[in-house]
Amino acid sequence: MLYAVLVGIDRYRDRRIRNLRFARSDAEALARLLTRIDPAERDIRLLLDEEATKHAIMTEIGVRLRGQAGPDDVVLIYFAGHGSPEQGPLADDVARYLVTHDTEKDNIYATAIDFDNEINRWFERIDRPKLVLLLIDSCFSGGAGGRTFVGPELKRSRAGSRAPISLSLKDLDLGEGKLIITACGEDEMAEESAAVGGGVFTHFLVKGPAASGEDTVGLHSLYEHVARSVRDWSRKNQNPIIYGRSSYARFPNVWSAP
Repeated sequence: MLYAVLVGIDRYRDRRIRNLRFARSDAEALARLLTRIDPAERDIRLLLDEEATKHAIMTEIGVRLRGQAGPDDVVLIYFAGHGSPEQGPLADDVARYLVTHDTEKDNIYATAIDFDNEINRWFERIDRPKLVLLLIDSCFSGGAGGRTFVGPELKRSRAGSRAPISLSLKDLDLGEGKLIITACGEDEMAEESAAVGGGVFTHFLVKGPAASGEDTVGLHSLYEHVARSVRDWSRKNQNPIIYGRSSYARFPNVWSAP
């Protein structure tokens, strides 16, 4: 059984947060792809724009998936929207946040999803499935133009600095059977493009590899295909990264389904 929670946010309640163009349609495109799986073998939940509040996302992932996904199941969590670096609890600490529909720009700490802490908690709570895959089409670099913005506290503390914001996921202890694929490297931007009609990462993910006769596809080979396509398209400015480990790293081959 595949359990999927797909989040796509173009519109933000706080008008100080720049709206996006293709995050919602990216989530919808991935949902359409997953409907190629037998209905009896899939459970897909879409949270789009105003539906994608912090409470709704946390409930779907931390409560519903925890209660339903079992040892023979695969869990997919997908997030397309803004990421934000913001001042952490210590003076020299930078934290990462996933920006939800109801995030307040001047109170990111309380109203967005703390990426490092909550992702660890999600993985700890969803501990039964043989594979939990998290796909993030956002970025935390704070650069202009991508799916990111700098939190106001961090912006004030870095006034005058030209140094890039660099954050590493390598220190996260994900545990066996947990994988994260991000749309770009730590100090890069996750681009949206009218040329492909969506986020570049999700575009090539949905397009997928060449058709094959296998029922499943290896996630590492899928990652290599998508990463290579994104790198080539972006002229090496955007480089997807994979983190984690899993003895079972296969996904239903929706790309070869009729």
